[in-house]
Amino acid sequence: MMGVDEPDYGHLLDGMRLSEDSPVDARRYCYPRVEIEVAFLLGADLPGRDCTEQDVLDATEAFAPSIELIDSRIEDWRITLGDTIADNASSAGFVVGASRVRPKALDSRGIAAVLYRGDEPVAEGRSDAVLGNPVTAVAWLARTVAGFGVRLRAGHLIMPGACARAVDARPGDSFRAEFSGLGSVRLAFSSGEGSC
Repeated sequence: MMGVDEPDYGHLLDGMRLSEDSPVDARRYCYPRVEIEVAFLLGADLPGRDCTEQDVLDATEAFAPSIELIDSRIEDWRITLGDTIADNASSAGFVVGASRVRPKALDSRGIAAVLYRGDEPVAEGRSDAVLGNPVTAVAWLARTVAGFGVRLRAGHLIMPGACARAVDARPGDSFRAEFSGLGSVRLAFSSGEGSC
């Protein structure tokens, strides 16, 4: 879509964490969309430049179901790579479901995911849509940010990329994501109109 040969990335900040139990105020966002992702909860620090996929699996305490809320200040998402980098990889929020599954209990490449708006399925995919394996994406991220003196540490939450296409989020929408072997996560939006 963007004509690039590597991923981009942004930061998940504490203030971006959303709750399954509280609707998101739709007025806070310009053009919100949601994506389904397999989140990685780190139980140990990752190495930097030499990080391997095995290092990621060894350091990951659990996988968890998640939804990322992305947004853009660019009208109708007519963005370039530079726009998304400047906009924190379009990341605006995230919610993580309660389920936790150890990496040894699940093949990270074969997690099927379906996103529902209400009762209607609106997007579906598999975890291997993320560079063939989301573990590969986390290892890439660890190596990439090491070049800037940053380490991925125990306690960090890593969202490696979307399993399926992004879906527009409208005021009043209620989403549920179901992941095979991993459980589910929900995200709802209030009925107020956006403010951008």
